[in-house]
Amino acid sequence: MSTTTKWLAGINSLLGLWLIVAPFILEAPTGDLWNDVIIGSSIVVIGAYNYYRATNQQSVSTGGATLNVLLGLWLIIAPFVFGVGGALLWSDVIVGVSVASLAAYNAYAAGSSERERTAAESSQL
Repeated sequence: MSTTTKWLAGINSLLGLWLIVAPFILEAPTGDLWNDVIIGSSIVVIGAYNYYRATNQQSVSTGGATLNVLLGLWLIIAPFVFGVGGALLWSDVIVGVSVASLAAYNAYAAGSSERERTAAESSQL
């Protein structure tokens, strides 16, 4: 697996950590505070898992990366659902776009790796 997927998973973990602390720094309302903490924690766990897999020469989890894409997309719309404005709105939108984009690349790379492995196994038969 490429070092790119490893670092993208690591960056997603760092973005998830930012989500956990951002509501306290930016003084979020209660609804968005818990949303950011829960979604941020999920992104950290999934990103760390994919980073671990990539570090150990395994392909990143397609399912995990896809889940991070969905969590990133939720972050883009969540401030509008909860009526959050100001700096926290922009924090969530920017982190959401970043997480979704980085995780989408990792999901694509993991799928490509799986297709290549399957093709190689088929040609050996």
